Amino acid sequence: MKDRIVRATAANGGIRLVAVLTTESSLEAKKRHGLSYLTTSILGRAFSASLLLASSMKIMNGRVTFRVRSDGPLKGLLVDAGRDGKVRGYVGNPDLELDLIKTNSNKFSFNFKKSFGTGYLTIIRDNGFGEPFTSTVELVNGNIAEDLASYLYHSEQTPSAVFIGEKIENKNFICSGGLLAQVLPKKDTDPLLVSLLEERCKEINSFSEDLFQSKDNLLSLIKNIFPDIDDKSISEKARTQEVRFECKCSKQRSLNAMRMLDKNELEDILKKEGKVELVCEFCKNKYLISYEEIKAMIKS
Repeated sequence: MKDRIVRATAANGGIRLVAVLTTESSLEAKKRHGLSYLTTSILGRAFSASLLLASSMKIMNGRVTFRVRSDGPLKGLLVDAGRDGKVRGYVGNPDLELDLIKTNSNKFSFNFKKSFGTGYLTIIRDNGFGEPFTSTVELVNGNIAEDLASYLYHSEQTPSAVFIGEKIENKNFICSGGLLAQVLPKKDTDPLLVSLLEERCKEINSFSEDLFQSKDNLLSLIKNIFPDIDDKSISEKARTQEVRFECKCSKQRSLNAMRMLDKNELEDILKKEGKVELVCEFCKNKYLISYEEIKAMIKS
């Protein structure tokens, strides 16, 4: 099944629920960037988090930038996600791999905390008009879900529960996705709704396993937590949406970037190289700027 976002509400519209599948997008990023299992999982989690945030934006061209700057061996990450379901991103050290650590339940997990080290998560919301809204919080533990929950609590004061995970089996990346449950702003003073959210979320023992068992059925995943969703509160068109890895880079954008150099720099490139190859950091697409194109820039 293709990556998707599914939306629903519960408690008579008091709780917003969004689930996202990012398996294919994560695998596309793995192929393009040469990611390890660890960095595929980290970028997949960041994809899920960014898309969950973008899903609540009012306009289709709204975008969310999800950036981590930290002192760990991952060397940070950057993800760009849109309300339209398009996502792209990269990590600083794509082939990073660390020893697994044992969890309290005697299972093994990726060492996200060591990967990130200490640092900050910055979220930028751009609605396409006015100044983008920017907020920065300190990293909690690098597993993305708790870091996003911390952002929502400190920056948006919205009671929220965030679950993000993946399943890797026999060296195959099986699935990746996330779930966001929020008490809506107009309802956030209702202690009963907050208690309901807390109680339902306590029933999730392993989100990664629940995601795997749902067999890509995101509505089923949501109903595992809130079986009494408001089925008629969201139109079918708004309920589900396709997600895909897609970059905005192009040859024309590369030419525009080159034009930002001054004449002396262009002449130096022409003299020493005769051409230049630009590589998009988000998707690794390569664009060759020829001798004739550089010469035309100098003339203009």
